Amino acid sequence: MHHVTKVHFGPLLSEVRTKVDSKRPLLRYLVDKREGLRNIHPKELLSSDFSCLHSPFSLPDLSMAVELLLSFVKDGKKILLYGDRDSDGVSSTCLLAFFLKSHPSFSSINLEVMVSSESDPYGLCKEALVKIKKVKPDLLVTLDFGSSQADEIEELTNTGIQVIVLDHHEVPVRIPTNCALVNPRRTDSQYPEKKICTAVLSFKLVSAILFRQSDEFGKVYKKIEFKEETGQNQITYFQNGIKLTNETLTSLPLDDKSIFPYPENFTTAIPVDEERKLFFYQCSNIPEFFSGLEEETDLAGIGTITDMMPLVGENRHFVKLALNSLTKLYVGDKKRKGLSELLKELKLSPQGVTTKDLGWSIGPVLNSAGRMGKTEEAVSLLLSETTTEAKTKAKQLLSINEERKERTKRNMDRVERYFQRKPERTAHEVVFCYEPDMEPGVSGIVATRMVDTYKKPAIFLAPDNGDARGSIRSYGPENVLELLESLSEHFLHFGGHPEAGGFSIKIDQIPAFESALYTAAKDWLSVDKEKPKVHSIDTDFTVLTEEIGERLLKEWKDLEPFGQGNPDIKLAIKNAKAIHLTPLSGGKHVRFHLIGSGSLKYMIWNKGKEFQKFMSEHGSFDLVGSLEENFYQGRTTLQFIVEWFGITAENPAVSN
Repeated sequence: MHHVTKVHFGPLLSEVRTKVDSKRPLLRYLVDKREGLRNIHPKELLSSDFSCLHSPFSLPDLSMAVELLLSFVKDGKKILLYGDRDSDGVSSTCLLAFFLKSHPSFSSINLEVMVSSESDPYGLCKEALVKIKKVKPDLLVTLDFGSSQADEIEELTNTGIQVIVLDHHEVPVRIPTNCALVNPRRTDSQYPEKKICTAVLSFKLVSAILFRQSDEFGKVYKKIEFKEETGQNQITYFQNGIKLTNETLTSLPLDDKSIFPYPENFTTAIPVDEERKLFFYQCSNIPEFFSGLEEETDLAGIGTITDMMPLVGENRHFVKLALNSLTKLYVGDKKRKGLSELLKELKLSPQGVTTKDLGWSIGPVLNSAGRMGKTEEAVSLLLSETTTEAKTKAKQLLSINEERKERTKRNMDRVERYFQRKPERTAHEVVFCYEPDMEPGVSGIVATRMVDTYKKPAIFLAPDNGDARGSIRSYGPENVLELLESLSEHFLHFGGHPEAGGFSIKIDQIPAFESALYTAAKDWLSVDKEKPKVHSIDTDFTVLTEEIGERLLKEWKDLEPFGQGNPDIKLAIKNAKAIHLTPLSGGKHVRFHLIGSGSLKYMIWNKGKEFQKFMSEHGSFDLVGSLEENFYQGRTTLQFIVEWFGITAENPAVSN
């Protein structure tokens, strides 16, 4: 909680209620502050259903992928799904595999499922190519990697293997040829969303397959609209839920009998644009289309949260649909036995699965298998066919997650001692940590915690199967892939997102890499060099202790789900006085109450000793944090999670 140099206090609740003209002034104020929410219809903000989703057919190469899959299934050829080890890779692979295994149309499918193990470098590495060639598939579907591996894919296609790539990572200049590359980041993509995860792409492929098998596929709809400014009718044609270009129109053998009128009188509960409305109308004409897709939303939502996609636009709807589906799965008896048993083992609240459950319980458990080199355990759980098998697998996965927590704790202890011995290393633009006794598999978690501690981009490296593997995490808007690219000569492999990347490196190359890193980092961050090193906190509201409670939380509940692109509501409290302070975990954490806020509990994680020392020196203080509901041992309680505490001067204030 050091490093904070400014706190910007939001307005008092009373000010907002007075100045904002709305039945729900706090909600209106928050929506207007958020770029990703302010321009959508209020009903679309408050609700989600399948009408909010875009047609999958505007994704590049998606139609080709559908035709390939259906053709290879029909001919009884071998299909291999090969997914990445992380939660999005596992979720996307299992979503598609479960659909293909369980849908009656594919009862005779010749399908095999594989995922990369923690010992493998990222993507289509040498080890992966060996495994794929050993299976000898006729069709390979890669999930959550492949966009940047044109050489490897062309090596496979030259052996006669047809390839489909479902991926959402950055697309390089040279992309794979002779394959279906379904990636919304492609420059030729017409899909309205760019930042969607691979699990959502799996959902899109599944929905496109179901639509392709219906009578609605290929139908052309015509909309006639009178334009006052021109005094003429404007005619728009649609097919498969997307507008047709003039070029496409001329290639279609159309006559009046094969064109259907746009359903002007059809209404949706949530007002949406004409393309989404038409696609929803067409899907509504397909028997059991939505009931078949409802359960497919769960893994799409898990992938969205765990891969930290921005929770605006379609991602927001996927998460809300997933929460509804998972809640039904938890309290009912749906076909996904593995996920159902995992929810029960996690002992989540029966009142409903929450976004916090996805990000802090379900996602980390699925991710832990890949981190610990046991990705196949997560896959076998999600594809379990019996309750008995699912229950056993769920317990095994939770055990693996406990191992992951212990490994993370050991590594964090080593990191702390490392920087105590070498404090000068925290003065560089990028914080770097490597020692031979570090343990593999949790480098991303450790790098993230290093960022939280030192407020800088961070790299953590650990030995792994004779080489070393590392993770880099950004602190601000900087693109970590640019830094990795500038140092690529040192790596065996590298990749990732602008915010988070990974790489593998030979151990004897680490000293040279570290030396080059500090120089490269200066150039990388030179654009920001002249900016003052200020870490500020912006809060949404300044509140009085007596105002905090369930009623206040309900005022912005409809803004959920919170996450990337739509952060939780940040509250500031001035001149707080703590009472009933209780150290937890040997003083590592602390719980306390504030005078004036009744029985509400305030929690500080990982800074308990620092807070106790602070309290011994100050009678009152300011703090920043957020409200959350906590379900524990059958009870749901409200608590305030403190992000920052200190003494501020005038607003905005200089703190400790």
